[in-house]
Amino acid sequence: MNVNDIVQEQIDEARRKTAARKRAREELAEARQRGLQARHTAKLQRTPFPSLYEYALAQGCATCKAKPGILCVAPRKAAAAVPTDPITRLHSARQKAGMRHKELDVGRAPWPDQRQPGRRYDTLRPVQG
Repeated sequence: MNVNDIVQEQIDEARRKTAARKRAREELAEARQRGLQARHTAKLQRTPFPSLYEYALAQGCATCKAKPGILCVAPRKAAAAVPTDPITRLHSARQKAGMRHKELDVGRAPWPDQRQPGRRYDTLRPVQG
């Protein structure tokens, strides 16, 4: 066995390790995605109403004239937005319209003890973006 063979073995071993790490990362990403989908499905079964952000986004914006499903054209709001709360990126007029719409849906729905798990009571139409 000469030096070239030893170097080639080391290169092959490094490639195998790299491939194994890549495979492990891909498997972890797939498992994470499945977990997120399961969590989202469970949340939809628990909550009969979408979030306030979804209600607000389903309305058109009176301030910047953004169509339903499109984010507001508000660079200052986007820059000052709280990263964990996407509703802060929308104009306050649109937020209020979403709140009114959600309150109407909540008011029309049956009493909380009469609601069925997994059933949605919102009137939002799917927004095409």
